[in-house]
Amino acid sequence: MIFLFANLQSQDLNLKNRNYFCISAGIGADYVNFPDVVDYITSISGKKINEFDGALELWISPELKIEKNTSVKLEYSYITKQYNVEETSTGESLLYNFTYQIHSPTLCINYLLFQENEIYIVKFGAGIGLVRGYFKQSLPLSLKEITYISNGGILKLEAIFSSRLDGKVYVHLATDLKLSLSSEAKDENGNKLIIRKPFGEDRNLRLNFIGLAIRAGFSYYF
Repeated sequence: MIFLFANLQSQDLNLKNRNYFCISAGIGADYVNFPDVVDYITSISGKKINEFDGALELWISPELKIEKNTSVKLEYSYITKQYNVEETSTGESLLYNFTYQIHSPTLCINYLLFQENEIYIVKFGAGIGLVRGYFKQSLPLSLKEITYISNGGILKLEAIFSSRLDGKVYVHLATDLKLSLSSEAKDENGNKLIIRKPFGEDRNLRLNFIGLAIRAGFSYYF
């Protein structure tokens, strides 16, 4: 352990004193709530699903340090979740398939805190971006999958712990909070999905969501 620490000290990248560029990528576990998706699936299938549920996230983010303790990054993330719901109240097994996919480019500004020997870096950030959402459904009596598209925006807060692994490679551990608002989802013909009572007044489905994520990946510093 002492040898490893000494070796990392000898590989000081001088990140705190120069404007570095790095690329980070990895995977995330999101705990998210899409309220309209939850209400719509329940209204269609009659099965209650969790308001908050897990979703897979993949992400990549190039980052540029622009000042002593400040960096900017352009992040792309992809979030997806599939629901397979079986309904048997009629005596027959009816299978409903629903999937949402969220594509989001986000511009973030991070405040950087460097450990003296750059063994680790702590980052706190906030960002704003765009959202392109897809909601797909396949119903028991339908012979095809229909896709509905929604556009919107996203706000994000994040905290990152980046620890030196070897040379220019760091382990990237992070958590973030996301809030997204979007337009009404439409198919290619302009048709919308209606959420029927008793979930309040009838309304059209939107891919609004709030979520908390835990991420892991790697960063390479140039």
